Formats: sequence, C-alpha cells, structure tokens
Amino acid sequence: MKRIILYFVLATTLFASGLVDGTYSVTENVIRGKKWRSWLEIEVENNRIKKINYDMVTKSGDLLSKDRELERIIEEAGGIDPYVEVPRQYIEKIEVTKNYNMSRIDAIVGATVPTSKFNNMIRFLTQKAEKGESGDFKGWFN
Repeated sequence: MKRIILYFVLATTLFASGLVDGTYSVTENVIRGKKWRSWLEIEVENNRIKKINYDMVTKSGDLLSKDRELERIIEEAGGIDPYVEVPRQYIEKIEVTKNYNMSRIDAIVGATVPTSKFNNMIRFLTQKAEKGESGDFKGWFN
C-alpha cells in the first residue's frame, strides 16, 4: 500500500508540474517616487518559456529601451545591456538544465541589481505560470 501511495505522489509531482500556456508579466511597485520600475514579461508555449521581455518602465508605460538614458546604464554596466543579457543567459541556462525552477542567473558585473530583480521576478512568474494565473501583476519582490 505504501508503494502505491509513493508511486501516486511521484506521478502526480512529475505530471502536475509544468507551465501553462499564456503571457505573464510583472511590474515592481514605485518606491519613493522612483521614475523607472523593473518590468518582466514571459510568454509560455508548450510548457516552455518561449520569449522573455525585460525592461524598465515608467508609470505612463514608456520603456527604458526606447530612451536615451539606456546608453548611460549600459556604460555603467561595462558596455553590457543587462535587460538583454540577463534574459539571454536565463534562456541558455534552462535549455542546458531543462529546469526553469532551478535556474537563477549569477550576478553580472555592473548589473547586480537588475540581475537580482530578474531572478526574483522570474521565480514569481514561473509560479504563476505553473498555476495558469496569466495576467499583469504588480508588486515588490525581494
């Protein structure tokens, strides 16, 4: 009887986990009047993260990637655009590990804060995707 229960739990765990197709996004709350907020969006298709958009956004919806301030941020990050590099590294890592849950991106020199925010936000969105709770979420993620 114990074996049957063990096999049932194992099978439920293996087949119940996965990502539900949809678009999931999250924007951090504005903290102390900060102009730019981190924004992350993932598109899930066939139990895989198909596309990741990572950027900074204003309250009015303007994207940092469309703003001249991005050049300054890229310079500070040593010429690396963290909003392109961090998602690229995440996709590479989940393709190698085949596990979106266990994958975190190591901090990129000069882009520690965007990397940390990405890791927290992607964990939040994958949890939403496992439950099929698509939509645009707002919050602060530590």
